Amino acid sequence: LSDRFDFAIHQMRRFCGVGYVGFNNAVFLSERETADRNYALSYYMREHKVFPPDTHLQDTLDLYFQLCSIETNCDTLAVMAATLANGGVNPMNGERVINNRACRDTLSLMYSCGMYDWSGQFAFRVRIS
Repeated sequence: LSDRFDFAIHQMRRFCGVGYVGFNNAVFLSERETADRNYALSYYMREHKVFPPDTHLQDTLDLYFQLCSIETNCDTLAVMAATLANGGVNPMNGERVINNRACRDTLSLMYSCGMYDWSGQFAFRVRIS
């Protein structure tokens, strides 16, 4: 579990260069304590064999809660966004963080996700494209 979290943090730091990327333990504990829907969905998904057979759901959910608890600031987030806008190349240091296809796919997914019950509706109503 710690290796996967460290990998995610490392990748985020590559996206931003030298900006701030941290972890908020209070948010992690709150996410974990109020995650009834996440638990229900994960058990539903396990029942329908969405996860590999050896998946430990609590570890998977804990990683999700940890990733939800990563914090940053506006300056750092702007560099991360600029890296995506620059085709996966960090504009601050020139490092290719992700390849073109992964960048394109990430942006496509971000276009319609992340707003819970309103995912997709925002893009439709605002008509970003």
